[in-house]
Amino acid sequence: MTGWRRIMVLASVLLLVTAGLAWGQEPIKMGSVMRLTIGAEHGIPCARGVEMAVAEVNKAGGINGRQVVLVGEDEKDSPAAAVSAVQKLINVDKVVAMVGPMTSGAMMAAGKTADDAKVVAVTPTATTPKLSGYGAYLYRGCSRIDKQAEVLTDYVAKNWKPKTVGIFFSNEPYGKGCAELFTKFFEKHGIKVVATESFNRGARDFKSELTKIKAANPDILFIPGYTPETAPAAAQARQLGMNQKILGVYGDMDPVYIQLAGKAAEGHVIGVEYDENYDTPKNKKFKQDYEELVKKNKDPYNIMFAALSYDAASMILEGMKKNGPTAEGVKKFLDEMKDFDGVTGKLSFDKTHDVARAGTLGVYIVEVKGGKYVVVK
Repeated sequence: MTGWRRIMVLASVLLLVTAGLAWGQEPIKMGSVMRLTIGAEHGIPCARGVEMAVAEVNKAGGINGRQVVLVGEDEKDSPAAAVSAVQKLINVDKVVAMVGPMTSGAMMAAGKTADDAKVVAVTPTATTPKLSGYGAYLYRGCSRIDKQAEVLTDYVAKNWKPKTVGIFFSNEPYGKGCAELFTKFFEKHGIKVVATESFNRGARDFKSELTKIKAANPDILFIPGYTPETAPAAAQARQLGMNQKILGVYGDMDPVYIQLAGKAAEGHVIGVEYDENYDTPKNKKFKQDYEELVKKNKDPYNIMFAALSYDAASMILEGMKKNGPTAEGVKKFLDEMKDFDGVTGKLSFDKTHDVARAGTLGVYIVEVKGGKYVVVK
């Protein structure tokens, strides 16, 4: 058992005992399935976001006087592990609802388990279009990858005006899917793909593949994948004398990217779901509380992932308040919800249970400027 997993279990048990003693009523159980080992740079912030939402509700008196106990599980970047985690939450812990799993593959596999059991699951970060309408009890709290691709390629076509692109993708479902999808949107804008290479998770030397892309001399470089690989890949591209603008994806929304890529991070453009400067009292408080929590626990910092899971948990908890702590009550609330006051925007769900943010495309374009992510559109 990992240190993080042990902490989550002990915290859950302690909360369960203290909540029962304090209120004399059986607590309500809520689950989370996060990337706590592989992908922990995103999963731990997501877990903190759920914790924050639950803590706020409990501090305010709980759900009709009953405290909420959070039971956390690790999806381990494995669809099979995610299925086991969701089965445990449903059959052993008897949760009313859960936030997660996070990845598309895990959500597609484990979501069916939750849907068959009629337990609400809200994924904060799974982007596959296949999830739309996938289950009556399944919801998505982020934008689809095709919407991200549309917004990003529109921006690149209008502002960078490239004629060619080289694609260097992570050889796993997320990276592959991004490469295939973005290729279609590049072609739609008349941007020709002149080189395509891939890398494996865990790789650290990318110079051979990048040298092949360099020979094709593309106008821009697209590197979809996750921070531990995409950041050093960008740095090595610069070492090879590749000065093209670099486009990335959702998985790069991480201050660690800037640290690992160094000077190569400057000018890096991605699409994200959260604007830190979103001017509402709720978001200002969330930002302050999250930063204090990160400092206290010495966590990996990623406020976007924390914000997405905080909103997912907050919507579930509001459903319990309004309609009672049952899966049916939460589902009814999510189906009828309009312009929920989230930290990522005014939120609603459409008929396919994809989130919609009022007055926005749901995707912000950010660029690294002066070592910081800055919203440019």
